[in-house]
Amino acid sequence: MRPHSPGRRCWVGVVLAGSFLACSPTSAETLEELDALSDVSANQDAGIAAAREQAERGELLEALATLERVLAVHPKSHDARLIHAIYLCRTDDKRGGLVEISKLKDKNYGDGVLAEARAMCQRGGAG
Repeated sequence: MRPHSPGRRCWVGVVLAGSFLACSPTSAETLEELDALSDVSANQDAGIAAAREQAERGELLEALATLERVLAVHPKSHDARLIHAIYLCRTDDKRGGLVEISKLKDKNYGDGVLAEARAMCQRGGAG
């Protein structure tokens, strides 16, 4: 299997997230609710908190989409990048999660955080 370029992978993620929102969002039924999710995602901390709440309800795909919106506005958000990688692992995208974790730098996280995330992901989930 030929590896996909980071640009193509990003584009596919954007298309999938967009099509997911366009089709039938499960946690936001109205345009007003979708607007509220977009507004929340513009604030880094509020967007991360919303994604965590979605994940706690088992809405991992929605949480990933929320984090992707946060990262679109705050591409260097260390917390959003790590949580996004962990949620990929939880959705059985172990390979994608490990690739994202490998791009993160230890200096931006506490001692052993990335090693722990990597180990959880390799076990087949992170949470």
